[in-house]
Amino acid sequence: VHAFDPTPNTIEWLKSQSMPDAFHFHPWAVTAVDGTLTLYPRSSKQGRNSRDMMTVVKDAGDSAGGVTVDTFCLASIRQKLGHGQIAMLKMDIEGAEYEVLDNLIDSDVRPTQLLVEFHHRFFPDGLQRTANLIERLRAVGYRILQVSINGREVAFVHGSAVDAHSAPMA
Repeated sequence: VHAFDPTPNTIEWLKSQSMPDAFHFHPWAVTAVDGTLTLYPRSSKQGRNSRDMMTVVKDAGDSAGGVTVDTFCLASIRQKLGHGQIAMLKMDIEGAEYEVLDNLIDSDVRPTQLLVEFHHRFFPDGLQRTANLIERLRAVGYRILQVSINGREVAFVHGSAVDAHSAPMA
């Protein structure tokens, strides 16, 4: 298991934990391009900044409290780690999922399973943006397995995995 999270509180918390040998942590942001970006603390409706949740969406956070982090796209991460196929990719990346999934669709990276929390509430056109992205995922072979009650969390499986495990109809 490889986990990616560049937020300072997560990095500090993990340093104090005893993790299994099979858990590998990387303090990187998963994005559409390699480089750096600034993350901003999420702000509550009461105007308080979160210590734990950060976002790329400047309007959703405190622009004075931003932190610059290293970023890598999925293809670069796969190459850096020497991985072939990605079995499962789980994303809760506070609004960056749209760019990351667009990049995934345009690349040859096809995780068998995708677990995505969509943050359409961050964008004026968010619901349409989510619907368009789901259609693009379908076009490259992903099928929806499950959608949460609130409609934000969606589980997908790639058709090649379904086809490989399907029994022929009698």
